[in-house]
Amino acid sequence: MATPPKKAPDKTDKGDKSADKLEAPKPEPFVNEPSSLDETTHAEMRLMHETASEAILFAKNIQWRSVGSALAVYGAFIAIAVFTSADKAFIDLLKIVAIVLACGAVFVLAMYQFWQVNEINKLNAIDRHFSTLYLRISRIKSRREGNLHRYTILMFMIAAVILGVVVVILGMDQAALLKKPPAY
Repeated sequence: MATPPKKAPDKTDKGDKSADKLEAPKPEPFVNEPSSLDETTHAEMRLMHETASEAILFAKNIQWRSVGSALAVYGAFIAIAVFTSADKAFIDLLKIVAIVLACGAVFVLAMYQFWQVNEINKLNAIDRHFSTLYLRISRIKSRREGNLHRYTILMFMIAAVILGVVVVILGMDQAALLKKPPAY
């Protein structure tokens, strides 16, 4: 005896729970809660926020200038090695200076990165006192995404400085070989 196939449930069927699963939950309407700060304190917080934001931009600017300056000095070292009659001792001294410069540039990059982290923490503490609408808009970009971008850029800066010092050392070695008199 064959059993008849079951009829597919109808969406209007009261006993069917699948209709509830298909409906997306309705988002609750957003209600903006203004800042509870008085006008003077709110103005102070805005000033602190602006100052911290400017400090972050200043630190990032110094980081990029440090990388650019280090690379420019490396270029000058190669030019000195190629276009002057620098002997091996002077070229070795330039290599040491290039390595010290690279260490200093990486230190400056790290130091200004820590300063930016402190300023970002300050911004996050200030943000908690602003309106819920401000919080909602400021959190569009997640903290994780911001950190990923920030540290990826830092790694590229450090890599540029390190690769620059490798290139300058190899370039000065090559320049020293070109100036070597032929051995007969």
